[in-house]
Amino acid sequence: MLYLVRAVLALLWAGSLAVALSPAGDLTAASDLPGPAVVLLVLYPLLDVAASLLDARTQRALGNPGNVRAQLVNAVISTGTAVAVALGAGGGPAPVLRIFGVWAVLTGAIQSALAINRLRRGMRGQWPMIISGGLSSVIGLTFVKQAAASELSLTGLAGYAVGGAILYLLSAARSYRARPVSVDA
Repeated sequence: MLYLVRAVLALLWAGSLAVALSPAGDLTAASDLPGPAVVLLVLYPLLDVAASLLDARTQRALGNPGNVRAQLVNAVISTGTAVAVALGAGGGPAPVLRIFGVWAVLTGAIQSALAINRLRRGMRGQWPMIISGGLSSVIGLTFVKQAAASELSLTGLAGYAVGGAILYLLSAARSYRARPVSVDA
């Protein structure tokens, strides 16, 4: 269920960010970001904090302390990201791209490691999350590189969220199909 909720929220966020950025037009390193876009840029890592804490609670109930620690580390990283975006957004789109890039690399690595650990424990439906984590890290490096360009675009962040949503939907579907079915006699 968590994967499905994350997918829906990511899609809503991506559409909202595109709308919020539309009045800004072409961005340069010195461009000011629209207020609603800044709010959304801070909100996205906070959504990850909430999802990480919910997943940590689930993993604790399942007796997976390693996964709990990883989710708590992820929540701390995402909290730091939200604060860094709030502070860095005043400097324009370049710091935001760098911050999102570093965050994507770190959380992508954690996501892949968690999914691999879950796969080893016999939990099915983890391949989309492994792929998503790897792609997140690669895309994060791309965001850091893009921050040095003369013309900048934050719409790639919306595309990043849409891609993640698709992989979350795949994981939700695979996890649903992998659930044991109880048959009452």
